[in-house]
Amino acid sequence: MNSLRRIIKNFICNPMILALYWVFCYELTTLCMYGRSNNNLYIVMACLVFFIAMFIFYTIRLSKSKEYKSKLPNSKLWVCITVIIISIITLFYGIKIYKSATNYGGKLAWVIERVKNERKIKFEKDNIYEDGVSGIFEDINKKIELPKKLYISNDLSVKFEKDGTITYFETFVYGKDKYGKDTSFLIYYDKDKSKDIKLVLNGAVNADYSNSKLLDPLFETVDCISIKDTVSKWDAMEFGLLYKGKRNWESNREGIVLVNKNKQEIPTDLASAKLIGYTVSIYIPGMEDQITPVRYNLLTDSYWFSYLNTEEEDKLEEDKKELDFITGNSNNNDEFYLKDGIRYKLNVEDKAAGSFFYSLQKSNDSGNNWSVLNEDPFNGAVGEASGIYFIDENIGFIGASRDGGCIGELYRTEDGGKSFNKIEFENKSVKLDSGTSFNPFDFPKVPYEKDGELYLNIEQGADGDYNGNSSLLYISEDKGKTWEYIKEVTSDN
Repeated sequence: MNSLRRIIKNFICNPMILALYWVFCYELTTLCMYGRSNNNLYIVMACLVFFIAMFIFYTIRLSKSKEYKSKLPNSKLWVCITVIIISIITLFYGIKIYKSATNYGGKLAWVIERVKNERKIKFEKDNIYEDGVSGIFEDINKKIELPKKLYISNDLSVKFEKDGTITYFETFVYGKDKYGKDTSFLIYYDKDKSKDIKLVLNGAVNADYSNSKLLDPLFETVDCISIKDTVSKWDAMEFGLLYKGKRNWESNREGIVLVNKNKQEIPTDLASAKLIGYTVSIYIPGMEDQITPVRYNLLTDSYWFSYLNTEEEDKLEEDKKELDFITGNSNNNDEFYLKDGIRYKLNVEDKAAGSFFYSLQKSNDSGNNWSVLNEDPFNGAVGEASGIYFIDENIGFIGASRDGGCIGELYRTEDGGKSFNKIEFENKSVKLDSGTSFNPFDFPKVPYEKDGELYLNIEQGADGDYNGNSSLLYISEDKGKTWEYIKEVTSDN
């Protein structure tokens, strides 16, 4: 212990060490404030090397001769003066370094912020032809749990090569995490700079959660189009994809392509004069003026259509239904393919105040000719069709949506659609922490078959948010006459 004290005493009492300590603190402070300007980092490193070398020198000299006495001043007065000087230098520059590390007062604050919030994620699903755009977020979710429902702050831009390899993308997204807290993410990738996705967690964000900025429509649209076929028509080596959320194209039809969930293109001249849709644009970077981008708009029954909340958006939904009625290209919610060219569809016959009136029609020749089976399958009720499913030519189901998608009903036929009866389900109430009981599960979906069994889910509708918007799973062993409750399920199981 005495030897260590002697080493330290001789070390700090060296005037050259004292002067060099001042230089070290000054350069370190400058580095923290402004970064690696004027070679500050090299000077700091040189000072550290010199300190270590001098400390080793004193250690060796004192270990060889316990009687060794330094020629440098080391009286008690000089030691006290040295300690005071070192304390003043440390306090003065320590305060400056602290300020550079807080409230974005200097370069150090940005470095700390980056270390805390920046993540590098291995990019594996990097082919847009094979993985779509959703592959990017699937890779991110392996390391960072993103909110289930995401919104874009501005836009999402992707660039890719002729073989589909993604070379660049950038976006800023936000949403609510599993605790209901606002959170946002800056996502960036540049193949020329790094093989990893850079993700910055920005914490809370001033988010308005506008329905026009939902990200899910991008994923569904990309799944229903062929990006590879689109760009194969162009003679270029690099292409781009741009998504800005919901866009209003007024009467401009240039480059607009309407598609449905069957990947069928719909003639745009039959649509409303004003097109408002979640548009995915495919283009050649820098050539937008010479070669018109292809602007895909998906007509679908997906959940994000239930978030339409303005008169203009409601009008868009009515126009979509009328477009299906005119063209006969109904989506999967209104049309069902059985086998051997047999099709059933709920055909829009009339509409009023946002509700639609349907007839049930059947075709035996893959849709070339249709005959009416039932002029009023919903027994006078109005609303909107939410699905159709037939087990065989006798037993089938149709679903109805009421009150803007908040509640639903399910009907069953045993005579091939000539008549339908509403299916009643046992009330499944849940109890909240407050002790209040209520039934959030009020939207039965059409059944589906899996492993030879018949299942259906009763969901919560557009106004439901209980337990992560969970649903109830049912099974039937008598072709849908009666249903047995199995369990409550979430999107995770």
